[in-house]
Amino acid sequence: MRGSHMVNTIWFLSSKMSTAIAYSFMTMDKKQRDTKPEVFRRSSSTSDKYSNHGYDNSSEHSTNRSGRRRPRKRSRSSSSSRTKKDSRVKVEIVVQFFKVGEIDTLKEQFNADVIVKAKWREPTLDGQQATAENVDFSRLWNPKLYIENSLGDPKEQIRHRIIYNDKAEAFIYEKRVAKGTFMENLELDDFPFDVQDLTITVASELPISECELMEDKEEHHVVNRQSFVDEQEWHLYVHTECNKKELVIDQVDNSVKRSALSVKCRAARRPGYFVWNIFMITFLICSLAFATFSVDKKLPQNRLQLSFTLVLTAVAFKSVVNSSLPRISYLTYMDKYLLVSMVMLSAVCTWHAIVTRLLYNRPYADRVENIVLTILSVLYIIYNIGFIVIIYLFPCKKRRIMSQKDREYKESLSRTQVAKYKRKPRRLALEQNEGIHVQSKY
Repeated sequence: MRGSHMVNTIWFLSSKMSTAIAYSFMTMDKKQRDTKPEVFRRSSSTSDKYSNHGYDNSSEHSTNRSGRRRPRKRSRSSSSSRTKKDSRVKVEIVVQFFKVGEIDTLKEQFNADVIVKAKWREPTLDGQQATAENVDFSRLWNPKLYIENSLGDPKEQIRHRIIYNDKAEAFIYEKRVAKGTFMENLELDDFPFDVQDLTITVASELPISECELMEDKEEHHVVNRQSFVDEQEWHLYVHTECNKKELVIDQVDNSVKRSALSVKCRAARRPGYFVWNIFMITFLICSLAFATFSVDKKLPQNRLQLSFTLVLTAVAFKSVVNSSLPRISYLTYMDKYLLVSMVMLSAVCTWHAIVTRLLYNRPYADRVENIVLTILSVLYIIYNIGFIVIIYLFPCKKRRIMSQKDREYKESLSRTQVAKYKRKPRRLALEQNEGIHVQSKY
């Protein structure tokens, strides 16, 4: 009896221990399944996220061990896919100066009709062969372009179209026709022999982390000289220059910036009006100042009267020049010439006042006056010759550089047209196969 009782006791304890061990193993397995490693959870969440953004779950040939199909990403260009790694969209800009109006030197602004063309990728339309009539552009991504240096709100007309390349990649073309007044900081150091920049700055309302503006490499910026309004006063060059800028959105936080693109053409002032009506008249007035030496030294009042009249005439010419220029804090070439002429007239007046103190010795006074007249005449002639040389070396040099850039631009444009003509059969075949018009007008 005692032996059977011990056997029953041992069997009862072993059954209890086996039950406890099985329960502990079940509990540990549940905890391991619930506490999955962070790496596996990230990978599963990442795959779920990608499965909702451009993955095609219906077409896949490879399967996993459990028999479920793996998600496969749609074939897209790596440069055009807007992932978090490179979410900044590149917008290509080209500016055409369709009509340049009056250039106002006093207000530092100019009137113009410009055409701004923008192009960017739209991956959501790839392979659909959609047209502008079938697409609601308000629901698509837009760079929100505007002209930064416009004065007020210019009159704008905006049109869109969709173009597909040979890879069936969609591009959105935006054509913006703007008519208005644009501000420009004029550099008047060389006035009236100056060359001014006429700039159109295209910017985006989006931060630079989302949108980057860049120059279109396939199309040139164009300046239409035939419709230039202010041709009598300015000479418009055909070449353009482009540079990228970054505009600060918030003055407090300088790290937030916008992308901008400045396209400038140049216009040279025609100096003929100022040369004949200001420089030549001032030169004659100063030359007549030497004629006052012919008046007898015993009549200084007559000498001074004639000299003061010439000074007042030079001051009147200076006022005319100031009325055509903004209030600037530096001297232009015309200001320098007029000031030196007034200094010369002042020196003549000063001598006519001093010569009265030398009349006690008439031969000595005549000899000294001849020396003074010779010195003043030689100095004035040397100054005029030096002024002409400086104008030729510095302001006119800039004009020669602009003319050279015009020739280089025309040569580059002709080479580009020849290259496009060679690619024309390929483009025509593309139009026939795709059913689109690559060079069609808006």
